[in-house]
Amino acid sequence: MQSIFKDADSILSVTLRKNQFSTEENSFVGRVSRNTITLENLIASISKRNEGISPFMIQHVANLLGEEVLTACQSGKAVSVLGLGTMYISVDGSVVGENPGESSIPGFKLNFTPSARAQAAVESIRVDKVILADSNPVIDRIINKFDQNEERRLMVGKGVRITGEKLKLLGEASGIWFAPVDEDGSAVKDEDLWVKVSENTLSFNNPKSLEFYVPDSLKQDTYRIVLRTRYCSGSKELKNPVMAISKTVSVE
Repeated sequence: MQSIFKDADSILSVTLRKNQFSTEENSFVGRVSRNTITLENLIASISKRNEGISPFMIQHVANLLGEEVLTACQSGKAVSVLGLGTMYISVDGSVVGENPGESSIPGFKLNFTPSARAQAAVESIRVDKVILADSNPVIDRIINKFDQNEERRLMVGKGVRITGEKLKLLGEASGIWFAPVDEDGSAVKDEDLWVKVSENTLSFNNPKSLEFYVPDSLKQDTYRIVLRTRYCSGSKELKNPVMAISKTVSVE
């Protein structure tokens, strides 16, 4: 059967995000842009290409098919759906216990395995655009709350506000550190020399803003602020922490 879609409809954009569950440094997870066609769209397309078939009859038959598929699933059966693939039931999660029984099954979920015909239908799709989405936090402003100075001049024991993106501290190993800089202005790699900001001084913690106090133990010098977090979005946590390093700040 020849495809009814035009070439222009076979172009997609793909967003790449760093794969936090892989040990490979340059590993990404791709997400395809989703443009959803409703049942009403499909019925209108069928009716247009098949004159004389009532869209109301198509809708009625579609509803009947949908109800029959659900009834079959409720009875524990796998269903071949219009030759496009098989809808089947699987256990939703791991089964634990020394002697697993009926009560150990956490529940069930529906899966779908596409048929060869359905898989072949998407093989000709072309990629129009690749977007690289960075999951690392971004620090864009560092404000001395004591005098509202935005030139990255901070004061020992005084408040600091950092603004940016994906800054929220979340998960194990998250935190804020002041790292001394070496001769070329980079943060020193020896983390034993870093001074961590006390979590007790963190008064504001969200994805776009952090507020805390400069540690009293810091000497007057030049530093870079290092932020580590497992924050992804909402309450989701990344498997591995991601990091942001600020421009140099002076502590007085």
